Amino acid sequence: ARCHVKQDCLAAYLEAAEVADKAVKESEPGMLHHTFDQDPTDPLAFTWSEVYKDDASLLFHLTNPPLVKFVEQHGEMGDDFSVEIYGTIAPATKEACNALPFPVKYFDTKFGYSRVA
Repeated sequence: ARCHVKQDCLAAYLEAAEVADKAVKESEPGMLHHTFDQDPTDPLAFTWSEVYKDDASLLFHLTNPPLVKFVEQHGEMGDDFSVEIYGTIAPATKEACNALPFPVKYFDTKFGYSRVA
């Protein structure tokens, strides 16, 4: 997810993001990689980088209470939020993602490999 923070909310936002990150680590065994990365040219822009074990893990993440709380907090402290999904997901998973309250862009895999697993 790509997010942009309101300038006067940066400290509180970083605190909320760290709380969410720790909660995801504790409650989502299907989340294989979860980092919060800062844009090198905009100190108010961040990207959540995530790798899921499978579609079920992604679907669980979308409804996990700590994540739902963070998304609500973003609504108060952020001014932009979008998601990019890299890799082909099942149609039912894509349908669930299309119902999210923010833009989602899909990058379906044409070829390649991953050693994450």
